[in-house]
Amino acid sequence: MKNVWIVFVLMIMVGCASTTPTKRYNESDSQQVDNSSPEMINVKMGVAYFERNDFDTAIEKFKRALAHNPKLAIAHSGLALVYSTMNAMVDAEKHYKLSIKYAPDDPTILNNYGTFLCQNGKYLEAVEYYKKTLANPFYKTPETVRENMGVCLMKAEQSELAEFNFREALKVNPNLPISLYNMVILSAGKGESMTARAFIQRLESIMVLDEKVLKVAYEVEKKLGNQKMANQYLAQLRQLK
Repeated sequence: MKNVWIVFVLMIMVGCASTTPTKRYNESDSQQVDNSSPEMINVKMGVAYFERNDFDTAIEKFKRALAHNPKLAIAHSGLALVYSTMNAMVDAEKHYKLSIKYAPDDPTILNNYGTFLCQNGKYLEAVEYYKKTLANPFYKTPETVRENMGVCLMKAEQSELAEFNFREALKVNPNLPISLYNMVILSAGKGESMTARAFIQRLESIMVLDEKVLKVAYEVEKKLGNQKMANQYLAQLRQLK
């Protein structure tokens, strides 16, 4: 799921490459690349091959891009993603750090690296990179960063801060399934049954509930005295087995 999102933001970065002299995110000249340049053509091909799970060819294309421009941050970021997917974490870390070195203020790269750190158990370090992403006014989807941060804070067992970030994400986009899912768990865990019910209903309107949420929903409705609804959730649970 996370890798799908990173591919999406990598494609946004590709689309944002500009032919104008205007700099984004305080970019250096090495990041001002024409979309039709050889390096960007190779980056686009790298993304395409990655989406097809042809990792070896994707690596080849990103490396060709770097042969044209060794400081091209998006190519380093692309390599980092491929290596991360292949569980080559040392190489992934190397190229994430290079991408940040050459584009230290690019929020997409900062967000991607935060996600990488979170996936590798470095939760609080990841949160700092998410904060750097949010500090950049050019980033178009801050709600996804808030959601990512919330997930990391949940893993770091900082539930209050996690809840704050999920709520902030949902203010921007009320239909974020990961934020809604976690708010169900958090609300029920605090004994806030009415709040949990509201989040369950919102989540149910956009996706099929999984076993964990169905169990929570069953207990919530029992506590609220709605045995009929509790039985409906119980029936759904039994259908999963």
